[in-house]
Amino acid sequence: MAVTPGASSLPAPVFRLLFACLAIVGIGNSMLFAVLPPIAREIGMADWTVSAIFSLSAILWVLTSPVWGRISDRAGRKPMIVLGLSAYALSTLLFAIVAFEALDGGWHWVVAALAMTVARCLFGGVGSATNPAVQAYVADLTPPENRTAEIGAVTAAFAFGGAAGPALAAMLIAKAGLLAPLWTVSALAVAGAVAAAAYLPRVRVLAGGKPSRAPTGLWKLAMRANVRPWLLFGVILSAVTAVMFQQLSFYFIDTLGVTPVEGASLVAVALACGALAQIVAQMALLPRLRLSPRGLMISGTIITALGTGLTAWGGQFGVLVFAQFLIGLGFGLARPGFTGGASLTVKPEEQGALAGLVVASNGAGFVVAPIFGAGLYALISPQAPFIFCTLVLLGLAIYGRTNKALIASAARNDALTEPPPDHPAG
Repeated sequence: MAVTPGASSLPAPVFRLLFACLAIVGIGNSMLFAVLPPIAREIGMADWTVSAIFSLSAILWVLTSPVWGRISDRAGRKPMIVLGLSAYALSTLLFAIVAFEALDGGWHWVVAALAMTVARCLFGGVGSATNPAVQAYVADLTPPENRTAEIGAVTAAFAFGGAAGPALAAMLIAKAGLLAPLWTVSALAVAGAVAAAAYLPRVRVLAGGKPSRAPTGLWKLAMRANVRPWLLFGVILSAVTAVMFQQLSFYFIDTLGVTPVEGASLVAVALACGALAQIVAQMALLPRLRLSPRGLMISGTIITALGTGLTAWGGQFGVLVFAQFLIGLGFGLARPGFTGGASLTVKPEEQGALAGLVVASNGAGFVVAPIFGAGLYALISPQAPFIFCTLVLLGLAIYGRTNKALIASAARNDALTEPPPDHPAG
């Protein structure tokens, strides 16, 4: 079975399958943010090793995502989606095995940390194939005037997974222990890979299309005047995400004065609330706000800054949960704006390469998280990382509002992103 580009929206079965694939990855990531810090505390790992594990994987993610996007321009989107999910399943399974041995007392925490890093790097290096292939798949099938909304709808799956992941993690931890979420994610990733291989249609390229003509140099594409400002925005937003989420579990444990296991359950609730807000933003608000990609970016960063600021000065569980709601709402607007706006700057044959760069920028912030997250947390105060995030987000909103290259790029795309009269947002 094949689908042809040009429809006003994705076919419903394709949308559901792509949504499920990204949701699985979202479930796994949010679960890991919730369970790894408590696991680290239980086996005596230094707090900074948690950030290091994520960061080393992120380096591979940044380096390989554009490559997988380029490969998908030639080999097709479907094989890369299946490959990435398969690698994610294996990575999570190995991670769970290592954690089991360490919690059982069989491994020293240093050995466990190194083995966890290797397992996670498998996801960073090969699991990174899924996200750019999914984004390019959507770009292949949707016209420019609908692309931002369609990409936002599909990538809301990551937020949906983020909402389901912590809630599922809390339930599994209560019933079966800290490692139950990891075993579950491994099984879900296997199921996703099998379903994508069996049921995801390939994209039929229209006559005259040349999907293999991606730019010779990815760096050259990234440095284009109309592309660079969007990617820079994504990198900075990613850094804020990394700094915040990698310290959130520790912040809950230390600020609320609870045990690591209790902290895992509480932060799972907060993350679920934030992820649900992100779903509301992407599925309900995005089609109705009629904002340009740049408008979504600016408004989203301001709302997110309110959430990170509230986190820094909120010492009660209810306040911290509401802060996560604001953060999720802001991310739900800013990310589709940046992703959709970037997609509109390149030709159809460059969508895979651009999607890879977008995914790489989304992971780039995790490379510096140990410096600006764990470092600020340990050397200054638990509130310092969140104050830092607030200041950066406000600066990012100003950048989106005043950067001349971004304004010019956005102006060229406004005619394409304005919904036609019969568009659902009209």
